[in-house]
Order: sequence, then C-alpha cells, then structure tokens
Amino acid sequence: MTKSDGRALPPHPMAKQHNATMDRILDAAEELFSQRGVEQVMLKDVAEHVGVHSSLLRYYVRDKQDLFEAVLTQRTPITSARRLAALTRYEQEQAGKLTVEGVLHAYLDAAPDPRLRDDRGWRHFGELGARVTAPLAGGEGLIDMHFDPVMLRLIQLLKKAQPACKTEDILWSCHFMSGALAITLAGVWRAGTKTSKGCAVYDLSVAKERLIGFVAAGLRYGHKIATV
Repeated sequence: MTKSDGRALPPHPMAKQHNATMDRILDAAEELFSQRGVEQVMLKDVAEHVGVHSSLLRYYVRDKQDLFEAVLTQRTPITSARRLAALTRYEQEQAGKLTVEGVLHAYLDAAPDPRLRDDRGWRHFGELGARVTAPLAGGEGLIDMHFDPVMLRLIQLLKKAQPACKTEDILWSCHFMSGALAITLAGVWRAGTKTSKGCAVYDLSVAKERLIGFVAAGLRYGHKIATV
C-alpha cells in the first residue's frame, strides 16, 4: 500500500495491546485510589491489582503522580463536557423560563450517563472525586482546569433563574453543593448509624433529588439570612 492509495494503515496489534494494558492500569489505579486514598497506594499495589510486574508500570507512567493525573483525566473531561452541553441545552430549551431546580437538574443529571450509573469505573470515579476535593489531595489543579468553566456556567444560569440572589450567595450555594455532592457520589452516609434508620444505603437518584431541593431552598432563602 502506498500513500497515494488514500487508505489508512490498520492499527498495529501492539498498539491495541498497549492501549488495553493502559486501560487496565488506569481502572485499577482508580479503584485503589478511591478505596484507600492516593497516599496509601503504591505503584506496586497497582501492578499487583492488574497482575503485571511493577517494572512494567514504568513503561506507561513516570511515577505515582503521573498515574494519578492520568486517572483524573480519564473521566473528568467527559463529565465536564457533558455538563456544559446539558446546561447550554437547558438554557436554549427553557429560554426566559429558567428555574433553580431546572438548572440544578441539568447540571446533576448530566453525569454519569444513565447507561453507566451501574458501571464500577464511574462509581470509583465518584468515590475518588470525594477524596480529591479534600484539601491538599494533589489533584486540585487538574480538577479546576476542567470544572471551572462548568461552574462559571452554572453560576451564570443560577443568576438568571434567581436574579434576586447576589453572586456571593450563589457562590456559597455552589460551594456547599460541591461538598455535599462529593460525599453523595461516594455513597457515604455521614449522619450516624444510630439516626440513619435505613438511609445509610441509599439510591443515588433519590439522594440527588434531595440534594437539589436542599440547594434550591438554600439559594432562595439563604441570602435573606446573610443580610440580617
């Protein structure tokens, strides 16, 4: 085959094998990071989880920080792009009729895709997100790079839906929502086992509805408290 044929060369079998191995490494690291925390996971732990020699990981990643960043960029851009698209679509479909609940639904419903909600990888991603939001977790820069445009868009639409709110009030609401969302996606119940009465294991879709109602109420009435 020559270049003049205009046909692409088939992918090399070794390239497919390389990509498949990298996917396994990323999935294993994501699972271990989400369960133990980044500080408690070594490269040899990831290699053991994948079933390869630890020296092989050096062929794919430089060090643990490099692996951690690769894990974060595996799904974060997908989530951000989906949320941006959902917010834009909602604004176009509900032009002039935006509601706080509608904006929050557009933001929260966008990720993960309904077909992937039972996927272990996306669950681990949610659990890892809860850890990454902690101070000095090490992934703040990457998370900010991908999520800042989404958060700015969310704030813009919430301001349109609730013009009486000051930007400061909206920022605080988004701040509180981000923390609550991280814990909710991680599937962690924080109210205490003695008071949970069956809520310790919850359906994420139900939890999301409660979160939307909670944030919407806080956004509408929280600014009144701040001015007292």
